This record gives sequence, C-alpha cells and structure tokens, in this order.
Amino acid sequence: MTDERVLVVDHMDDRREHLISLLESQGVSAIQASSCEEGLNILMHEPINLILSETELPKKSGLYLLQETKKIYPDVEVILLTHNASSFTLLQALRNGAYDFIVRPIDTGEILLNTLGRAFTHQRQRIEQEQLLKELEIKNRHLNQALHRMQSLNEAIRGLASGDDIQSIFTEMLRATVEEVGAQTGFVALFDRTGDNLGIKVSHGIVKTVCQSYAKQLPAGLSLVVARRAKPVLVTDELPDGLNSLISTEEREHLISPPGLLSIPLRIKDRIAGTMIVSGHLKNVPFAEHDLLFMSQLGVHAQLQLEKIGLIHQLQKDNKASSARRPNSTEIQNQN
Repeated sequence: MTDERVLVVDHMDDRREHLISLLESQGVSAIQASSCEEGLNILMHEPINLILSETELPKKSGLYLLQETKKIYPDVEVILLTHNASSFTLLQALRNGAYDFIVRPIDTGEILLNTLGRAFTHQRQRIEQEQLLKELEIKNRHLNQALHRMQSLNEAIRGLASGDDIQSIFTEMLRATVEEVGAQTGFVALFDRTGDNLGIKVSHGIVKTVCQSYAKQLPAGLSLVVARRAKPVLVTDELPDGLNSLISTEEREHLISPPGLLSIPLRIKDRIAGTMIVSGHLKNVPFAEHDLLFMSQLGVHAQLQLEKIGLIHQLQKDNKASSARRPNSTEIQNQN
C-alpha cells in the first residue's frame, strides 16, 4: 500500500494483532506497543509516520499519547480508535490534532485502510507544500540578496564616478567591497614604474604604520604572487596548502586575516597595475562567487574611470600646449 510506517498502540493483544495483520496484508509496515509509555519510547527511537492508537489505555490514555506526540513530533499523524464515540471525546481528539477518529468494531478493515490512505496522502501533500514553501523562501531570499547587491554595486559605481584621482577611486572601491562582502581587512597594492615592487596605496582594517612601511614595497609573499598572476582568486574558508605556503610572516601577522580571501587584478590602460585583496569573512558567511563578481565589476568600473580621468588630463594638457603655441592679439598687431 505505502512505504510509510505505522505504530499500533493497544493494550489488548488480540485487537492489536488483528490490526497488525490487516496492515501487513496491505503491505503496510507496522510496529506495535501495548501502552502509551511504550509507544512514546518507540516513537523516540524509531521512524514513525502514523500512530494508530486505542483511546482507553492503562495508566495514560490515547489522548495523552496524541498530545505528547504532537508536542514532540507534530508531523506524525494520529488516528484514534474507540468504542465510545462521545462528542466530548471526539472534540478533545480533534482539538489536540488527531487526523481522524474510528469507532470499533473493525472487521474487514475497509474503513481503517481508507482512513490510513487519506492520512498518508495528507501527510505527503503537507510535506510537499512545506518543501515548496522552503524553496520559495530560498528563492525570495536569493532575489532580495541579488537586488541588494545590485543596489550596492550601483551606489559604489556612482562613488567611483565622482572620483577625480587614483587615490579616491581605489579608496571608494575598497570601502564598497569590504562593506558588501563583510571582510575584516583589505588593501589595494600597485606596482611601481619598474613593475618590480608592489606597494600598498589604500587599506582597511590594517594599522596605519604598517601600511606606511609597505607603501613602496611589500615583502615577497602571497600578495606579490597573486598580483603577478593577474587572475581572480576565491578562497571560501581556510587557505589551501599551496597558497598558505606563500604567505610571508609579515602578511600573516599584519595584512591577511583568516578565514577566506578574495583578490582581483587591477588594470590601467591594458596593463596590470596591481591587485586588491580582502580577507577574513564573517562567521558562518564564507566568501562566494557573487562576492568575487562584485569585486570584479568594481575593478572594471575603476579602470574605466581612471582611463576617463587620464583622457581628460591629456586633453587639458594638449589644450595648454596649444594655447602656449598660439600667438596672442598683441603679437598679431605687432606683426601687422
């Protein structure tokens, strides 16, 4: 009939065995108990989908079993069996969450099996609905996160667009990234004109004197390797052995905070200019692909803004040079 498992609770051996026989004849897996206490003990140690219980049990009743079951295992359906179908007993059973109420005698078992079938169907439908609701909640949460991320990105891009020099642009890019991905520390490091030395230009969460000491040259280590490789890096939690072995003592003590690390290459006019590295994610919120994507998108807009500023400066310089070469009105009159 089904793959579900039924717990039959009745202190009368013959009635209990009769119910077990009916259930097993229809392919229903059943386990039995002779008291409320025994039934609760089984429920705590065995997977049970439905309880079929006599209302009149020694010591504690089937209604008590129903109440305790619903407190601990609200998804387990309970069907009560009784000789006394009083309105009070029926009302008590339904108020306490019983799925149904069957009046003895049970002869052919048709009513019982039909009721079980409906109970199992109801249970499966409820589980499916709960699963769908959970999936919907997850999708809504992801959608809200995506909308928030888009808003944050737009705000950060507006901040980058207002920057008029390399310092302000990289400061805004780092600030927005650290805030959005929840990093503890971060820095922007750029190569010097020779392309050999990498120095920190902007930082967050790092002691100022440390940054000043590394403004011209970082020690050889993970940062320099990542910058020269010029590829995005995502480490969700602890650094793998390969990267961990590259960290210098100075980086471990002052610059890179476990767990997790994000890094993107920085480009200016089609050349690798440096890198941005953030590290140390929030507890139980590891870095993910969307965090790296957020950083990468900011990196692209920072590059565009820097190129725009460079173009403006070049035009201003050309205009000044052109004005210097052009004769003024006095010179023209003298020539005439």
